[in-house]
This record gives sequence, C-alpha cells and structure tokens, in this order.
Amino acid sequence: MSFRRLARVALDETFIGGALGRVPFVESLYKRSALYRHHRGHFYGVYESFEKAQADIPAERPAGWDNKESAKIWLNDIAPIMPGTYPLLLWLSLLLRDGSVLVDYGGSIGLTYYGFQRFRPLPANVRWVIIEVPKIVEAGRRVAEERGAALEFVTSTSEAPAADILVTAGAIQYMRDSVPGLLDRFATKPKHVIINKVPLTSKPAFWTLQNFGTGISPYRIYNEAEFLGYFIQNGYVIRDRWDVHELSCSIKFHPNNCVPFFSGIYFEKCG
Repeated sequence: MSFRRLARVALDETFIGGALGRVPFVESLYKRSALYRHHRGHFYGVYESFEKAQADIPAERPAGWDNKESAKIWLNDIAPIMPGTYPLLLWLSLLLRDGSVLVDYGGSIGLTYYGFQRFRPLPANVRWVIIEVPKIVEAGRRVAEERGAALEFVTSTSEAPAADILVTAGAIQYMRDSVPGLLDRFATKPKHVIINKVPLTSKPAFWTLQNFGTGISPYRIYNEAEFLGYFIQNGYVIRDRWDVHELSCSIKFHPNNCVPFFSGIYFEKCG
C-alpha cells in the first residue's frame, strides 16, 4: 500500500483522523482543498440537515447539478457500466414487458437506458421516462435525438406517468426530500422499485457535501433501518439486495461516518 493510500485511510477511517479534526483550524484549512478545487468525488463535513450543508457551499462554486458543465459530465462516456450496475440490469431484463412504463428518477441523460441496450433491445412499446433537472434534461434530449433513442424527459414527478417500475440509481441522496417521502411524490405506487448505488449506514442518518468536480451538492447518508423500513411500511418486500463496492463515502476527520460500500435493493409491492 502506498504512503498516500495509508495517509488517506488514517485520516478517513481511523481515530487519527478524528483526533486531527479536533485540532484548531485543521479541518477549516482542509475545506479549501476539498470544496474550492475541482476534486471529483471528495466529501467534506457532517451536517444535521440539507439546509446546513447547503449553506456551507462556497458562493463561487455551482451548487447542485442544474448547470451546463454538470450536464456535460457523461457526454463522452455515455454508458459506463460498473459491477454494481449488473444486478439492476438483470432485474430490468426480467421485469420489463411489452408496454411497460418505467420512470427513471434522476436518470441523468439516460445512463441506465443506454447501458441496458448494450445487452438487449427494449421490449415493444416500453415507455422510459427520465425525471431530471432542467439542464440535464436539455442535454439528454439532444443526445436522445442524435441517437434515435425512445426516451422521454420531464423535470418533475408531477409530469411523470403512472409507472410499473421505478428506478433510481445514485440520485436520491442528492435530493432534499427523498426517503421518507419518495413514494408520495407519485400519483400511484409502482409495483417494482429498484434503488441502486445508495449509501446506507447503521449509524444515525446525516448529510455531507460532495464535490463532484463541476459543482457541489448536499449528500444524504441514510440510516439503513429507517430507509428499508419506509418501503416495508408502504407495503413492499425486499426481493433482492446487493453491495456496490466501487462506491464509498469517506469523510476526512470523521472516521465514524465512513460508508465502505453502497447498496442496491429491489423492492416489490405486495398485493
């Protein structure tokens, strides 16, 4: 293991990082590196609410994903498929039928759609509707037109049709009100809900900030029991679950808040 890797582990995941974070000015000095530069994937801070995290974003950095530069992130690598994405694609291949309606919440420019079509075509008359922020919707529509993709884009849940399948892959943790409350945003509860790349912890839920290069966003780390309990209380059962080892959350000076890997879950509504 390299010295740099050892130092990162010490600061992110051991008592050494926690002790250094209590030294006056150390964490505030690190903040400039973590938030002011374009360090894609860096996390900073632990906050009790979306609003407190949002207030700590530097004024000179874009907040959130609704900007032109963020909308361009995936244009040169439109269908990156990570190992943790394969269970999602497998379940979609089993669940999609002729005439299915799929709502892809926070689906970017269509990453899951294009990834799925690398392996097999969609069944006939499938509606694939992506809900995204306006700038990403603009980019997604341009790409779909260039590729002749049968994708629909909307900017709010109120515009989305009733869905057989709800998919969200690595998006809901950026939203202020997601879980609990996600299912209440839709007119009807979908039969199938597949959530991928979500950070869960056995510790109390909290917010952090993620610097994803072109912007900074509040980022939710969910308490596992509360997260799963929300869907179970709404009549869903867990049909499958998998680990997403290529994603993690390490926050310097906060070793107790480390999430070593993310999760994917497939819920099915009973009755």
